[in-house]
Amino acid sequence: MKFELYFSTSPPPKDLEREQLERMMPARFSSEDDAVYGAALVIRGGQYPWLIEGPGVRIDAMEIGRRCEPILQLLRR
Repeated sequence: MKFELYFSTSPPPKDLEREQLERMMPARFSSEDDAVYGAALVIRGGQYPWLIEGPGVRIDAMEIGRRCEPILQLLRR
């Protein structure tokens, strides 16, 4: 499992720090695409994705939202 998705029931703080992430239990995925799909399911469930991290990848909450939008549109059908 190389990619970690951090999420919470509250929106991410403006200045996300490593210490905050260390207190969370991330969901782990084997690919970046799977992590983004997982983030879409988190959003659909009413929670907030904070960050996706993996080898050479760090996707913040705004970018996650942008990348999840096409998935969420498909799930709404």
